[in-house]
Amino acid sequence: MECILGVDGGATKTTVQIADSTGKLITENESGPSNYKSVGIENAKININNSILGAIRNLRISDKIIFKSACFGLAGYDTDEDENIYHKIIFNNKIKKYLIPAKTIICNDTRIGLAAGSSSKNGIMIICGTGSNCYGINEKGEEANANGWDYILGDEASGYEVSLKALRALMRAYDGRGEKTLLSETILEDLNIKDISELIRWAYSGSFSKEKIATVAETVCRTAEMGDKISIKILEEEAEEAVISVGAVANKLNLTNKEFDLVLGGSVFMCEKYFKAILIKKLKDKFEKINFKPLTKKPVSGAIRLAIKNL
Repeated sequence: MECILGVDGGATKTTVQIADSTGKLITENESGPSNYKSVGIENAKININNSILGAIRNLRISDKIIFKSACFGLAGYDTDEDENIYHKIIFNNKIKKYLIPAKTIICNDTRIGLAAGSSSKNGIMIICGTGSNCYGINEKGEEANANGWDYILGDEASGYEVSLKALRALMRAYDGRGEKTLLSETILEDLNIKDISELIRWAYSGSFSKEKIATVAETVCRTAEMGDKISIKILEEEAEEAVISVGAVANKLNLTNKEFDLVLGGSVFMCEKYFKAILIKKLKDKFEKINFKPLTKKPVSGAIRLAIKNL
């Protein structure tokens, strides 16, 4: 059996698909997050291994499997150093025997998201989920990216950034340093927390988790829909950050006056009125020939598509 491997390694989970050489899905499996910047190198390796080995077990065949082509789309893959680290993570003793190095693509997860959402020669993908990133490619094959530097250096327009601003707005209101906000009630309510003391314990207990903080973004959206000015302002600011990232990539690829697809991915886009609609309006004003493409397929399907292209 000729098998193709696709991996979507994100900040929240790792999704693996195995397909045949035509792209027909055979099996799928999931495990924990594999962004090493968030969970560490060892945990990233364990989760990637578990997801792939679990998918292989699902095949229930005795023949030795070697993937004819594979593509790993990974959150946190931004620099040459990241490339080296992820290469060591992936080609470890447990799974390297299933891979052909020359037929294994390792790239940022925005690249597989773009492949899943658009077939255009000129395309940009922006992810606004737990983390954020923006990547594009033009008809010449030139690539560019912006943002995606994670929770310290740059994660604007992410669920994490929205949540962090909201939590700080809550504390400012509590201290009297900032305006009153409904977030003071809704955040505690949604987290099932009684008071500020318990919120502080929630925020600082255990090891740092970007995923835990980012869950507050859904509350910010709900509170904005209740008319809370602070929540609306936070979401508008982060929508503007997403616009800036798209603009930066479009400029690098000389797409400003050309037709191109923009694929939207990530949970923050579920906030329609105060995030997605604002971003779309501002980008329409900025780029006349932009085509908006909601990501309706799983990003991992883009990894399969890139792997087949690399056969």
